[in-house]
Amino acid sequence: MDGVKVVGSELLGTGLAFPSLENLSFEDMKGWEAWSTSSGILVDTSFPCLQTLWLKGCPNLVRISLEMLPSLRVLGIHGCGHEVLRSLIGVASSITNLYISYISGLNDQVWGGVIEYLGAVEVVIIENCNEISYLWESEAKASKVLVNLRKLEVNYCSNLVSLGEKEDDNCAGNLTSLASLTLGGCHSLDHCICPNSVKLLCIWGCYKFFENGLVGAQEKPLINSNIRMLESLNIRDWLNLKLITELSSFNHLRQLLIVNCPKMESFPDHELPNLMVLIKLEILGCESMDASFPRGLWPPQLSSLKIGGVMKPILEWGPQTFPTSLVHLALYGRPYDYVSNFSQLSHLLPSSLTSLEIHGFDKVESVSMGLQHLTSLQHLSIGHCPRLIDLPEMLLPSLLSLAIVGCPNLKERSSKRGSYWPLVSRIPCCIDIS
Repeated sequence: MDGVKVVGSELLGTGLAFPSLENLSFEDMKGWEAWSTSSGILVDTSFPCLQTLWLKGCPNLVRISLEMLPSLRVLGIHGCGHEVLRSLIGVASSITNLYISYISGLNDQVWGGVIEYLGAVEVVIIENCNEISYLWESEAKASKVLVNLRKLEVNYCSNLVSLGEKEDDNCAGNLTSLASLTLGGCHSLDHCICPNSVKLLCIWGCYKFFENGLVGAQEKPLINSNIRMLESLNIRDWLNLKLITELSSFNHLRQLLIVNCPKMESFPDHELPNLMVLIKLEILGCESMDASFPRGLWPPQLSSLKIGGVMKPILEWGPQTFPTSLVHLALYGRPYDYVSNFSQLSHLLPSSLTSLEIHGFDKVESVSMGLQHLTSLQHLSIGHCPRLIDLPEMLLPSLLSLAIVGCPNLKERSSKRGSYWPLVSRIPCCIDIS
């Protein structure tokens, strides 16, 4: 389709164009320069039922003359110029979902004009738009336009410095509809005041963010104690984060994920028992974390835990007194974890478990012992344990799923001619056994 330069009346005709069409996509039309739905005879008749429109890889499209698109709800633009975005936003006032990426020429001034048309939008996802340095002048002004915005996701926008050009702690409560905020791979982002209404917050790969803390009394905290409704906090690849404090302020927190934060030194595990509704916790790849962690302090309703890669070797953890609500446990080993037999870790495996994951234990050779008390176990996943030579035979008949990845010594024993095949073949779901 690279030879097509104009889409107009030769496609649409002079009558009612595509009266029932609901979904339309143009892809990889590199020669396309102009798009018009005006026939000169009838107006306001093209695509009356169009609900979803995607344009991908149309870098030379600059002239767009469209009538109103009254039914359009979803607009996606990838690899096009800013003229496409400005033109389509102007004729589609009912858009609720906007997805844009690799938009050339989309600077702060252009985006400032676009945002004025987003009164109905509920979801905005922006990726790889590297000329934007902020999304709005101030949260107070944004709240007058983005009255329905529920979800905002900004990824790989390398020049983004902050959400607002002018940020004020006192304005953090203005954008009351925003419930989900994701900021990822924005390497220039050095500060951000999170709106108080946010329930789900995900930050990853923003390397210039605060060197000290996430929550607390630093000069411009990302999260302050006013965000009472926060339910999910996901922090990944935050290389400068050193501490988290005041977790007990978030009474509604149900999910807490902290992954690959190698400089984190302090984690308030003494506050975990106060998180009464927290059910999912992940702490992975935090090599500098306080050597006292973990020390048996857990949320009372915790049902899922993934943990590993902390300073204290797993053989030194000791009894953890997990709550009886814990049904899913994932343990991640490291090179200095000299675990050869899982009987060494049986005290970390509560009998309440229905799902167990074991990953990255380079030296473990056997799991046949240490798991026999897990009589409720239904799902077992073992990954990248290169020396492992056996499985817990007594548990295999009751499993609903078994996944084994990166355990070469088990390949032959789990094959059709292997000793484990009569047991493994009866498991309803076996994944990547190799």
